[in-house]
Amino acid sequence: MLPKSQRLNLKKDFKWVAAGKKVETKYLKLFIRRGENKEPRVGIAVSSTIFKNSTQRNRARRLASQAFQSTYYLLPTTINIVALPKKGILDVKSSEVLLDLRMALERAELI
Repeated sequence: MLPKSQRLNLKKDFKWVAAGKKVETKYLKLFIRRGENKEPRVGIAVSSTIFKNSTQRNRARRLASQAFQSTYYLLPTTINIVALPKKGILDVKSSEVLLDLRMALERAELI
């Protein structure tokens, strides 16, 4: 898990970023918005309507978080990202989620 200073924590921050650019991948839906922050900030929101059990929600959150930890150093400093895991994320390994995230960030011209 990323340190608290590198995460989006407030509901208003999540809503602000969700109003930005949307990028769809196979396993994640990303909302991206540039801000005035000094370091990249990432938030992960997991829907209880998509993932019924808490174990499913926690696994989806862990897989997404691990992918962001591996790519965090590549992100520009002013970027804010909210990630929403999709149902298919539970069926794959973390390396596939990481590859999917990197391709999405390259398509969005962030790395």
